[in-house]
Amino acid sequence: MPAESEFGGRVALVTGAAGAAIGSTTCRALASFGAGIVVLDNHERRTNETAEALREAFDVPVMAAAADIGDRERMAETMDEVYDEMGSVDILVNSAAINVQGSIFDFDPEDWDNVIAVDLTACWWLIWRTIGAMRDRQWGRIVNVSSVAAYLGGNGREGPYAAAKAGLNEVTRGAAIEGGPHNIRVNAVAPGLVRSKWVDAQAEYYESFRAETPLRRHAEPEDVANTIAFLCSDESAHITGQVINISGGWYLTP
Repeated sequence: MPAESEFGGRVALVTGAAGAAIGSTTCRALASFGAGIVVLDNHERRTNETAEALREAFDVPVMAAAADIGDRERMAETMDEVYDEMGSVDILVNSAAINVQGSIFDFDPEDWDNVIAVDLTACWWLIWRTIGAMRDRQWGRIVNVSSVAAYLGGNGREGPYAAAKAGLNEVTRGAAIEGGPHNIRVNAVAPGLVRSKWVDAQAEYYESFRAETPLRRHAEPEDVANTIAFLCSDESAHITGQVINISGGWYLTP
């Protein structure tokens, strides 16, 4: 794990940051090692509440930024605001995503467009928006939150999500190749099921998934957040372009 205060003076922007699972937990993990945090989420109330909780818990700069990452015009304004208030972004965590499930026989093409716009295109745009300043400073860390769905064809019910995450894995590798000479490391994490209120509410349905997982449990948000923090730290200094599977081995099961 990172050394104490390793990220002191750094600024981390986390998307989907006000969610109760991976996003907000990642904010806490990075703040605990000294990073200033930009809480970026499309839910304004939760964004402000998450930012306030971070200010109370950690002695780091925190900015609440309520915006939909799929809204290019609003995101351009938001990033200008981030740079004005917090300075350049050193650490980018692309965690926000949407998922519309259904069969290809019944799918609305507009749903496909929306999923790709948020889960893939917006992530690429944020990398593009931040990586230039990282190059100028010769330091940057980017972690994309992918999914085991990228390897499984969406299990036949979440094709757009799976396609977006598979594309995000390739964006990760491409950015790692270009960023490497400038001390910019780019990696991804690919969780399976992560315990959340949503998963807990459907515990009976997901019991079979848990039972088929070699480690016999769903991931906790901390399992993912701690891996993200590791990938941003000097403990992973020679790791880039990788997709780290965090599923307890679930993707191995037939």
